[in-house]
Amino acid sequence: MKLQNQIDNLLAQRASEWHQILEHAGEAERAAFVAWLKQSPLHVQEYLETVYTDRVLGHVDAERALDVDALMAQVSPNVVPLPQVSGAAAPQRRRRKRWAIGVATAAALALCAWLPPLIFKHFQTPREYATALGEQRTIQLADTSIVTLNADSRIELRLDESHRDIKLKRGEALFKVAHDPDRPFTVQTDTVIVRAVGTQFNVYERPYGTRVSVLEGRVLITPLGGGDNVSAARAAESLGAGQEAQVAPDGTIVRNAKADVMKTVAWRERRLIFDDAPLEDVIYEFNRYNQSPHLTLDGVPPGSHHYNGIFDAADPDSLAELLSREPDLAIERRYGEIVIRKR
Repeated sequence: MKLQNQIDNLLAQRASEWHQILEHAGEAERAAFVAWLKQSPLHVQEYLETVYTDRVLGHVDAERALDVDALMAQVSPNVVPLPQVSGAAAPQRRRRKRWAIGVATAAALALCAWLPPLIFKHFQTPREYATALGEQRTIQLADTSIVTLNADSRIELRLDESHRDIKLKRGEALFKVAHDPDRPFTVQTDTVIVRAVGTQFNVYERPYGTRVSVLEGRVLITPLGGGDNVSAARAAESLGAGQEAQVAPDGTIVRNAKADVMKTVAWRERRLIFDDAPLEDVIYEFNRYNQSPHLTLDGVPPGSHHYNGIFDAADPDSLAELLSREPDLAIERRYGEIVIRKR
């Protein structure tokens, strides 16, 4: 344990040194910094924490009234001033930077002595993952849970010793949750919070609500009733394997009596399966996977056409061919676009 503490201290010191060096780094120094980051994810984490702490505590003693040396003398003896970076004499800006880092270090240690651990949860920088149109991505989290993002999707992730929180900011994701009863796994959208311990479920966020589908295990869904105000949450409901529900922006939960969750996650094979789906939803799904040709509805009343079928998500031309057989629809092909009009 003592050796690990020494390693951690050296790593933190090196991250702080890089933070100073990069202010006036040349090409060779920037290349060396990138090489250092690539050596270990811990290097990346330590550097980001150094930068974030510096920014958060940068406002401490803005008038420079504190004696930094006196502050440093009051903390643990294993905290020492950073060595002077080699090179020409530092300009005033660098001296201010070293002063800020020194104060940040002392202030951070002082905060640790009395702030409840829960407060530090709010100082953690969330990580974001996203996919572009047509892109799918699989991410293994530090707890071995696996998140698979569908096309045009984005999540924000926070993991710590007591929480596993994900916000689905856009699109759709499949979550295979590693079992850990001491750390609940939650996924939040604008309309619902989904809570699991060890299970597999799919969440799809749309403007008119969120669809939650459970493949394995069980989840608890808590409607928010609009916005992300958790205090306004309504009564939670439980969903088991094979069950699916739609949560509306007003908090209404509608269970799908004909749920087929394997069809719901057919997107993993880039297949689109529709069951009496309105044409506008079919168009929306195809456009998530294809930048060109883009499908556009022009003058077709919502809900006027419904379709069943299985399609290749990367083949919007197959849909255009089907729609061309409709007597009341006209298909116009332009460069990079297919327009569907009412005759």
